[in-house]
Amino acid sequence: MKSSSLLRLFVLLLIFSLSFDCSKKLTDQELLELAQRENSRGNPEKAVSLYEELIRIHPDSEYSPMALFMIAYINANELGNHEKARNVYKEFLEKYPDNELVSSVNFELKNMGKSPDELIK
Repeated sequence: MKSSSLLRLFVLLLIFSLSFDCSKKLTDQELLELAQRENSRGNPEKAVSLYEELIRIHPDSEYSPMALFMIAYINANELGNHEKARNVYKEFLEKYPDNELVSSVNFELKNMGKSPDELIK
């Protein structure tokens, strides 16, 4: 009897703690700021993960276009993953054809992989 009550109490505490953790979602702005902070600290993989989380949890956020752009930018310029960057930039153009970052996306696509010297020429 006593062990049954302890087991029930444990299960209830576990359910309560899980439901509390799941309900604590970060806002889109908090995720954006965390991603920017991680990137500035030299953690580009963590930054990309946070930008992806922002888009997944808050797909209609005003910050989603910036997050998608930054996923591509970090992949191209910090991680050297040009194929992934190219695919994400193309996704950006499909989702946000009228966004103010379109000219930056086109510049990045045109100049991806070029050295600074090549850009000056």
